[in-house]
Amino acid sequence: MDPLAERIGRLRRLAGLAVVALMVSVAWTVPAPAHATPNYPALMGAISGPTVVGRGLQVQYVVTGTGGPAFTLSGTQVGNITYNATVSGANVSTASIRPATGTLANGQAVLRFTAANLTEAMKVNVELTSSYHSAHASSNLTLSIQVVQPYLLSGTLIAGATTVAGFNMTVTVDGTPVGQVSVPAIAANGSYTFTFDYVPQSLAPGWHTIAISVAPQHGLVTFVGGVQELSAQFYITSPPPNYALDVGVGIAALAAAFFIWGSVVGARRRGRRVR
Repeated sequence: MDPLAERIGRLRRLAGLAVVALMVSVAWTVPAPAHATPNYPALMGAISGPTVVGRGLQVQYVVTGTGGPAFTLSGTQVGNITYNATVSGANVSTASIRPATGTLANGQAVLRFTAANLTEAMKVNVELTSSYHSAHASSNLTLSIQVVQPYLLSGTLIAGATTVAGFNMTVTVDGTPVGQVSVPAIAANGSYTFTFDYVPQSLAPGWHTIAISVAPQHGLVTFVGGVQELSAQFYITSPPPNYALDVGVGIAALAAAFFIWGSVVGARRRGRRVR
């Protein structure tokens, strides 16, 4: 064979091997897909809200969550955290939680819980799922709740000679605000009867004072009897209340049509039930 032709053939064979080597090199250096999440922070979550709820009352709970495949190790959110909420207890036919499913927005969701109409122990259960493409991680959260017979405060407002615009009355216990009563507009010489359900989250044993006032209305409206403030005392026995029981507790009121009933541990059943 001609020496020149042999050298040309050898160069062609070497060039072919170089192309194959380059292809293999490129195949090994292709980057992983952008959505791959081999490492991520642990999925963490919490449920915050009252642990004692009055029978049939509605309260709000805030569910928070972070971490899992939906977040990078640097804390950047790249996916979503969804939740599935349920309630459990001896009788949950009149209880509910809404919305039962959804996606955490800015790391949280607000759920509306309606307690059962029975005095019982219940639980709010939330399953969090952190997802990013095909990667998923789940975590279960549980909050124990005691459903109790609430204290009921009721009264009647009387308007003067002019129509009174709607306003809010603040309810206090031992001087600390515990809620508000929203009063609609009352026509001249008209009346409005209100109720307020009070569920103590933590009260020391002993006497306590609950009060409500219309003083900011400057006499445009009063309670029955012409007074601007209603107050009453109720007693919490020692040890603290066992909310599994439901017995009446009488208190003295300073105005007509104002009463409050509740439940305490160790007290004998007195009077009739509020509800």
